[in-house]
Amino acid sequence: MRASAWFLGVLALAAVTLGCIAYPAYLGVSALHVWPFHRVYGRLAMLVVVVLLACLFRRLDLRSKRDFGYDLPRRRFVREMLIWCAIGVATAALGAGFMLAARLRAPDPHFTPTLLALLRVLLNGIGSGFAVAFFEETLARGAMHTAIARESGFWAASLVTAFLFAFLHFFAKAAIPPDELAWRSGFDVLVRSFAPLGRPAFVADSFLAYFAIALILSMTRVLTGNIAVAIGLHSGWVIVLRIMQQCTERTSDATYGAWLGAFDGLVGYWMLPWSIALAGALWLTRARWVPAARA
Repeated sequence: MRASAWFLGVLALAAVTLGCIAYPAYLGVSALHVWPFHRVYGRLAMLVVVVLLACLFRRLDLRSKRDFGYDLPRRRFVREMLIWCAIGVATAALGAGFMLAARLRAPDPHFTPTLLALLRVLLNGIGSGFAVAFFEETLARGAMHTAIARESGFWAASLVTAFLFAFLHFFAKAAIPPDELAWRSGFDVLVRSFAPLGRPAFVADSFLAYFAIALILSMTRVLTGNIAVAIGLHSGWVIVLRIMQQCTERTSDATYGAWLGAFDGLVGYWMLPWSIALAGALWLTRARWVPAARA
């Protein structure tokens, strides 16, 4: 499991680096425009991680398109990605429908559904969906999966990447008030971001939900040998998630409240039967969709 240790080491080094440079970077950026500290921290985190990962990829001999899950011809890759993005939107819409029907979430009274507002919400969802999916899938189901599978097999690769995928979804969620900012704020964000993990009962539902969907994405990677399907599904799910975040709010109706996660009010235990049903459908129909998505 040396590859896993290398990736964990890079993440630890990135955390220490961010703790040291986040506040000075914030001061420098604030001279041009004032953004919230956690937003500057999040963008800086992506930059630091990308630089460190680029060095790690060379160390682990991850160089070809196949190593990163992009070995399909470009047109086929885009076609499969878009098809599975539509499937991702459709399957996520079932979950959104459940939350609305069960009154776990309701339309946000502060959101006015004008044509311009709806178009803005849709474009934000699409942009966020594809950006998140490309970054996370290239790293998790692409490079990490390849490196770990070379040493320990696809089961280890799937489980390790699923765990890290779930764990890192609690990163950079914390915000620090402007009057509390100081040189240590880079480390404070890190501590506050992962503080919910110290309360297992509070985050168990969200953690298990993220873990389950990560296993589904890993299954598509193992069956097809690339990440076209994973990017498509992931982007479709995030598109619906972002739309729900912008247009709806959590309600106080507790009838089915246990099904919805307390952490973000969107994912939760309801995703476990949803994930099992989706994984079963993908497995039973693999003879139909895998050949088209396999290199």
